[in-house]
Amino acid sequence: MLAAAVLAVPLLLLFGPASGAETLSFEQAVSEALERNHDIRVARGEEKIARNRVNIGNAGLLPKIDLVGAVRYYDNEEASPTGLAEYTSTSASLQASYTLFDGFGNIYTFRQLKSAGRTGRLMARNTIENVILGVSEAYYALADAEERVDVAEEALAISQDRLRRARLRSEYGQANALEVLSASVDANADSVSWKEALLARENSRRALNVLLDRPVGSGYRVEREVVFDSTMNRREILEEAREAYSPYLIAKESVRQAEDGLGIARSEFFPRIAVEASYGYSETIEGFDAGMDDPSGDFSAALTLTYNLFDGFRSSIKSQNARIELQNSRLLERKADAELEQQVADTWQSYRNSLDILGFQKKNLETAELNFRRSRELFVLGQLTTTAFREAQLNLLDARRSIASARYDARILELRLKRFAGRLVREIPGD
Repeated sequence: MLAAAVLAVPLLLLFGPASGAETLSFEQAVSEALERNHDIRVARGEEKIARNRVNIGNAGLLPKIDLVGAVRYYDNEEASPTGLAEYTSTSASLQASYTLFDGFGNIYTFRQLKSAGRTGRLMARNTIENVILGVSEAYYALADAEERVDVAEEALAISQDRLRRARLRSEYGQANALEVLSASVDANADSVSWKEALLARENSRRALNVLLDRPVGSGYRVEREVVFDSTMNRREILEEAREAYSPYLIAKESVRQAEDGLGIARSEFFPRIAVEASYGYSETIEGFDAGMDDPSGDFSAALTLTYNLFDGFRSSIKSQNARIELQNSRLLERKADAELEQQVADTWQSYRNSLDILGFQKKNLETAELNFRRSRELFVLGQLTTTAFREAQLNLLDARRSIASARYDARILELRLKRFAGRLVREIPGD
C-alpha cells in the first residue's frame, strides 16, 4: 500500500489538474469578478433602478397631460335638455393640470429622490466591495492551500526518503524493525496529510471559480508573491474613510432623507394651489350613432386653492414621526462614525501586528531550516534519533505553513484597510 502511495506522488504531480495550467493573477481575478460575478451584476442593476427613479416627474414637478375620450348613449323616457329622448354624446379633450404650490412638498420629494439615488449607488458600491473582499479571501485561501500542498509534498518526500534509508539500514543490519515501523507510520501520516491538502486546494479553487463565474472544474494556479503597501497611514485612512466608506456614507444619506421627509410632512400644513386647463370637441347625435361629423369645440381653465382644515390629526402625527426619524438617523450617524473609527483602529492594529508576526515567522523559518539541515546530517550519520529528526522535520513544515498563513492574513487586512479608504475598487481595472 505504501509503495502505491509513493508511486502516486510523481504521477499526480505530473498529471494533476493544476499542472501546466494558467497562472491567475490577483488583478485578473478581481477584474473577472467585476465583470461576471452575479452579485455584482445584480448590484449594478439595482443601481440603475435607483438612478432611474431620480426624475422630476416622480416628484410631481412636471405637468400632467391626459387625452380623454368618451362615448355616452342615453335612452330616456322623456326628452332631455337637448330635446332628444334617445341620443349619443361623443367627446374628446386634452386636459392638463399642474401643481403651482404644495408647501414645497414636491421640492423636498425631489431632493429625497436624489438622496435615494446616491444611496442606491453607495449600496451597489458596498456590495461590490464586499464581493471583492470575498474574492480576495478566496484567492489567498487558494494560494495558502497551494503552499500547504507543496509543504505536504515536501514532508512526504522526506518521510519516503527516511523510510527508504531505514529499509536499507535494516537489510544491512544497521537498524531494527522498530525504526522501519516508525518511518512507515510517519510516511503514512504524511500521505494522509498530503491527500487532505490536495482536497483543500481543490475545494478552495472551486470556491473561487464560483465567485468568478468560471466553470467549477477550471484549473489554474495563483500568484503567491505578496507586495505590501508601505505608504499606508492610519490617520489618512480614517480621513479618507469618512469620505469614501460606503456604510458610513449611507448613514449620512439617511440623515438627508430624514430631513427631506420632515419637509414633506410639514408641507401638508400649507395650502395647495393648482391650475387646470382643458380643450376639446364634443357632438350629440340622435339615436345610437357615435361620430364627430360636426363637433363643437370648447376650452376651460381653472385655478384651484385647497387648504385642509382638519384631517383627523394625520398631518400632525406624520410631522411628529418625521421629527423622530430625523433624530434617530442623526443618532445612527454618530454611531456609524464611532464604529468606523473603531473598525479602522482595530484593523490597523491587526495589520501591524500581522506584519510583526510575519517578521518573526521569517526568522523562525530561517532557524527551522538551519536546524533541519543539521539534524538531517546527523540523522544520516546515525548520530540522531528518529524522534529528534521527526521533530526537526515537523518544526520546519510548521514554520513554512505559518509564514504563508501570516503573509496572506496580512494581505487581507491590508485590503480591508483599502476598502475603508475607498481605494479597493478604485484601484482595480474594470471599475
